[in-house]
Amino acid sequence: MRYVTASFPTGRFLVGILIAINGLQVSHRIDAQDIGKGPISKSQQSQPVGEKSVTNTFGWHSDRPYPTLSVDEVLDRLTKSTEELIQKKVVKGADELRKNLDRVTFSIALIPALSKELSTQEVYRRTSESVFLVAGMTKPTEKDADWKTSFSTAFVVHEDGILSTSAHVFDHDDHDDAVVAMDIRGNVYPVVEVLAANRKADTLLFRIGAKGLKPIPLGQEVAPGSPVRVMGHPGDSFFFFSSGHLANYERDEDNNSWLNVTADFGQGSSGGPVMDEAGNVIGQVSRTYTLYASGDSSNRSRRRSSLTQKANDADAKEKNTKDADDESDPEAKKKSDPQMVFKACTPVSAIRALLK
Repeated sequence: MRYVTASFPTGRFLVGILIAINGLQVSHRIDAQDIGKGPISKSQQSQPVGEKSVTNTFGWHSDRPYPTLSVDEVLDRLTKSTEELIQKKVVKGADELRKNLDRVTFSIALIPALSKELSTQEVYRRTSESVFLVAGMTKPTEKDADWKTSFSTAFVVHEDGILSTSAHVFDHDDHDDAVVAMDIRGNVYPVVEVLAANRKADTLLFRIGAKGLKPIPLGQEVAPGSPVRVMGHPGDSFFFFSSGHLANYERDEDNNSWLNVTADFGQGSSGGPVMDEAGNVIGQVSRTYTLYASGDSSNRSRRRSSLTQKANDADAKEKNTKDADDESDPEAKKKSDPQMVFKACTPVSAIRALLK
């Protein structure tokens, strides 16, 4: 999950990203744009905020069939649209949404899995229509004049506004004033309800105020070595698409199953779909952990913790760690040589278990 603060209407942005892996601070400046003016429909269940987001707007240009988005554009759209939704009183805060985290199942009819292999370009095209950017929005205060935003990823599993993401996207202590979801064309919808969650498997279903969405079919487990594709929002790269293969399956100390992939993803991609060659979901992005030369795998035994908590723990540890070259601190020295990063994902079977 990533954290961003922004100031309106002055057009000044201060962006701070909190990463569970290694921490990163960046900043951006923009001029406030008068976008997202489209009227809010009387039926918030079917119409998004920002109805002007059609071809030739919000990163879409006539010379290419895909968007080119900037972080400034995305933050501007999210903030302005959220302000409109708050005025209409159609959004819910994180505290209210978390009240339903104990729900364990929700029944819906799924679309059938696809059997025909697709080109990588076609998988991207179809997936991009069904992947959302989830944003927790916290209003400015007297103490902090900037907006604060947390980013993660979700994908559609049912046309009636039902999406899947990681449980830790909602299972945290932040007090967001509004939680919204944005599609690739800049349409912004309120998150209205958590439907079911499995914290140990790190997966969750929720509903947004939308109808007529395009779901991604759920597939079956594939064998190690099988090609996979992933879409998410790492850092400031929105709707980032990567390829790799399924590396292996493993089980943790609580007997939960996980799969590792070689396709790239990072902070902000939590909840993104992991797909087979036909575009079926076979897993869901959860987290990463690092293998050091010492053999220690950071965070490996704590995969069920939220990324927020992991980041806080990592920051606290960093403040108390001496320089890695200081031989008087063997714990710091043995973690001075990272060797590889594992990409851990929730298996599709855990998502299916929510749908019983």
